[in-house]
Amino acid sequence: MNRASRYARGLCASLAVLSASFVLAQDTPAGWRQPTQEEASDEWRDKSPTRFLVVNGDFDGDGKPDTSALFVNSDSNQFALFVKLGATGKWQMADKPVDIMWFGRYGIDLVKPGKYQTACGKSYSEYACSHGESESLKVSSGAINFFSHESSESYFYWDKKEKTFRKVLTTD
Repeated sequence: MNRASRYARGLCASLAVLSASFVLAQDTPAGWRQPTQEEASDEWRDKSPTRFLVVNGDFDGDGKPDTSALFVNSDSNQFALFVKLGATGKWQMADKPVDIMWFGRYGIDLVKPGKYQTACGKSYSEYACSHGESESLKVSSGAINFFSHESSESYFYWDKKEKTFRKVLTTD
């Protein structure tokens, strides 16, 4: 890659991180921050205008826009998936934090409404099936794909009955 190409790639990456930052503004959960440009510099992130750091949708099906984002906690050297429902306007952690050393592999994307096979349904994971996981998942409004690049994926979907997010492994 020549110097001009590297510069252009760097500029595009910078603009993408800035656009993701603009979406979030200064609104972050207490003790957490947005990932830095350096932390989100992996080339595979170029495929997303938000660098796979922010996803917008209607995750709880109430017709109000919701936002999901990956945030970093510098004090604990961890990152985590957060969701802010339009109805509450407050960030909530969707899953336990992950060591920051793995951040370069992880991203989020939108799961559109539809029916999806889970890891159990694909016979990928005896663990998933042994813990009562269903063979398929029906997403009625939208969900969050929390993935490890070229590896595992989990969908976070809203459980209307329990009024909370649930996690289901879709690949391992």
